[in-house]
Amino acid sequence: MPELWNRVTAEISPLELLAAVTSLVCVYLTVKNNIWNWFWGLIGSVLYGYIFFRVSHLYANAGLQLLYFVPMQFVGYYVWLKGNAAKDDALPVTALTVAERFRWSATVAGLSVALFYGLPPVIAAFALPAQQLSALDCFTTGLSIAAQFLQTYKKFENWILWIVADLVYTFYVFPQLKMPITTLLYAVFTILAITGAIDWYQLMRKTQTAQVTGED
Repeated sequence: MPELWNRVTAEISPLELLAAVTSLVCVYLTVKNNIWNWFWGLIGSVLYGYIFFRVSHLYANAGLQLLYFVPMQFVGYYVWLKGNAAKDDALPVTALTVAERFRWSATVAGLSVALFYGLPPVIAAFALPAQQLSALDCFTTGLSIAAQFLQTYKKFENWILWIVADLVYTFYVFPQLKMPITTLLYAVFTILAITGAIDWYQLMRKTQTAQVTGED
């Protein structure tokens, strides 16, 4: 038991621990529909962007963090705040239509394929270390791009995409990369995503009921 503990702690870096804590705070606040999730998300995205690029060589996920998640924190804060600065829930939770769900599924597939075939020439051009877990790196990145966009506009389905991505991260990607803190973090993320799906669904139903009652 002491030997296992020493092996696990030897693989933990202070930077990974800080990135995990800030990202955990971000997801918890998102579940609670709190606008300050975007501030903590900004810090976590910068830290994980660096880790994925320099340490883990997950280039699709590194680009996801730095080129997409970072600017989306500012967009998300503005969208959530717009219309009512005194409340975190100025934008109501809504669901996609069936047609929109098909379109977003196709978008995730298209993004994943584009990254899988588009990244290798870029990596070769800049003489970067070999990409790790390329197929899953691209798939989870495609899922995360779509999930973050849907989260920004408070679409319920964002949680479904996060749950799928978090499960892949938890049970394969981060264990393969020997990142114990991040593996544990994404296991917690999976639980929080399920909680978020339940909470947001209840919020959505509450809003729908209020609208119907108001019309009557």
